[in-house]
Amino acid sequence: MNPRKAEFILTLIAGITGAIAGLFGILGGTMLAALSSPEISSGAGFTARDTEALAAAGSMTVVVAVLALIVGVVLFIFAFMIKKNTKVFGILILVLGAVGFFLLGLLWIVPGVLAIIAGIMCLARKVPTEF
Repeated sequence: MNPRKAEFILTLIAGITGAIAGLFGILGGTMLAALSSPEISSGAGFTARDTEALAAAGSMTVVVAVLALIVGVVLFIFAFMIKKNTKVFGILILVLGAVGFFLLGLLWIVPGVLAIIAGIMCLARKVPTEF
C-alpha cells in the first residue's frame, strides 16, 4: 500500500501540466518573436523600435517558459521521490509550485495549485503506521 498516493498523483499531474504549460509558453514566445520578422513588421506598419521590442519580449518569454518547463520536469521527478523524504520534498514541491506563478502567471494556475496542495499535504498529513 502506498501511503502517499494522493501526494504522488497530485505532484505527477502538476509536473505533466507544468511541462505542457512551459511548452505553450515557448510556443507563445516564438510566435511573439516571429512578429518582429521583416515580412510581418513591414506589412503591419511597425517601426524599428516596435520590432526590437517584440523581439526582446519574445526572447524573454521563451527563456522564462524554458525555466517553467524545467520546473515542470523537476516536479514530475519529485513525484517519484516523495516517499524517500516526505518533509524535504514537500517543501521543494511547495516552493516550485509557487515559483511557477512568477514564471508563467496564468498558464501556471493548474500545475501551481496542484503542486501547492501536494506540498501542503506532504507537510501536514500524518500517515498512520501499520504493523
